[in-house]
Amino acid sequence: MKKVLLVLTLILILGVVSTNLFAKGQDEGEAGKSTVTFWLCDYEGIDHDFVKEIAAAFEAEYPEYEMDLVIVDWDSMHDKLTTSLAAGTPPDASVIGTRWLLELMDLDSVVQPGDYLSQSTFDNIAPGAMEAKIDGKLWGIPFAAGSRFMAMNTSLATKVPSTMEELREYAIEATKDGNYGLIMPGGKHTELSDFVYYFYAAGGDFFDANGKSTVNSAAGVKALEFMLKLANDDKVLQEGYVSHSRKQAQPIFFAGKAAYVMIGAWADTEYNKMNADWDIQYLQIPPFAGNKPAPLIVTDSIALYKDGENLEGVGKFLDFLYKDEWKAPLDKQMGFPPVTISAAKRPEFQTPMYAAMGEANLNAKGWPLVTGWAEASSIIIDANQKAFLGQMSAKEALDWAAVEVDKARAE
Repeated sequence: MKKVLLVLTLILILGVVSTNLFAKGQDEGEAGKSTVTFWLCDYEGIDHDFVKEIAAAFEAEYPEYEMDLVIVDWDSMHDKLTTSLAAGTPPDASVIGTRWLLELMDLDSVVQPGDYLSQSTFDNIAPGAMEAKIDGKLWGIPFAAGSRFMAMNTSLATKVPSTMEELREYAIEATKDGNYGLIMPGGKHTELSDFVYYFYAAGGDFFDANGKSTVNSAAGVKALEFMLKLANDDKVLQEGYVSHSRKQAQPIFFAGKAAYVMIGAWADTEYNKMNADWDIQYLQIPPFAGNKPAPLIVTDSIALYKDGENLEGVGKFLDFLYKDEWKAPLDKQMGFPPVTISAAKRPEFQTPMYAAMGEANLNAKGWPLVTGWAEASSIIIDANQKAFLGQMSAKEALDWAAVEVDKARAE
C-alpha cells in the first residue's frame, strides 16, 4: 500500500512539474522571446508614435527580445522608480535626473553600464557629457544635456534684457491688451526650475562646503522676493500661476499671449507645433545687476538596475537606441543637443535655438549632486508656494525650507 501511495505521489508531483514546464515553455518557448523593459521620461515635444517605432524596429532586428518601452511622466518618475526598487521589481533601465544618482547608489541599486553596452557606443558619446562619473567610474549613460535660456515673442516685445531688473521693466511694458509680460510656473512639480533661474542669477548656491542648506541666503531671499514682486506688485505673470506646472504654463507663451519665458530645449518643437504667426527669438537668462550669468544646465542619464531581469538585453537595446537614426530624431523632438559626437554634426542641430544653448553652456551651472536632492527640491518648492500664497514672507519660507532640508538629509 505504501508503495502504491508513493507511486501515486510521484506521478502527481511529476504531473505538476510537467504542467509548469509546459506553461513556461508556452510563455518563453512559443514566443521565443525575453522581455526588455525600459522607462523613458515623457519629455515635452516627444513623439509617442516615434517611440513605438523605435521599439518595433529593435524587435525586428533582435527577434529574440520583446521590447517593453514605457513612457513615464517626469513628475511621477522618481516616486515610481523608488517604489519599484523597494519592491525589487525595477525596469532593466530608465532615464533618471543625473542628480538622483547618489541616492540610487546609496540604495545599491545601480550597476555600471560599461559592463553591458558596447565600447563603440561610449566612443561616440561626447566626453563632456559624462556627468554621471563618480570616483572615476561611470554610473549613468548621458541621455540629455542642455542649458536653459529665454524665449521672446517679438510681436509683444523687442527689448533684450541684460539684467533681471531690465527683464522686470520690459515685462511690465509688455503686460497689456490681455497679454502677459512673463510666464512663470508656480505649482508643485518635479523641477525647482523657476526658482533656480532667479537664485542662480543672484549668485546663489544650495549648499555650503559642509553640506548645510543655504537656500535662505541673501541670494535666495532676493530671488524669491523678486518673484513675488513680479506676481503681486507688477502683475506681469499669467493668471493662476500658483497652480500651474511647466506643462500648463508654457503653452500660454506658445499661444502668443506672453512676451518672455524662461525655457529649455523643447522650445523649437513646441513653437513649430503652433504654426505661429509671430516670430520667436532666443536670448540668455540675465543675471541680477552686479552678478555674472549662471543659467541652469540640466543633465539626464540612463541608469541600469541591479535587480533588472534582462541587463544583457537592455544593453543591446541601448546600443540600438544610440544609433543616429533613432537617437538624433529623438533629441530633435525633445530639443536637446545630441550627446553623441556623430549626431552633433547633423544640419538639424545648427539653428538659432541650439546656438543660444551653446552660448548658455559657457556659463551654465548644474543642480547640486548631493544625496536627498529630490526631497530637498520638493521642500523648496513648498516654501515657494507658502510665499506665493501669502502664508509666509520670502525670508520666513526659505528659513523654514533650510531647516527642513537639513533635517531631511540628516535622516
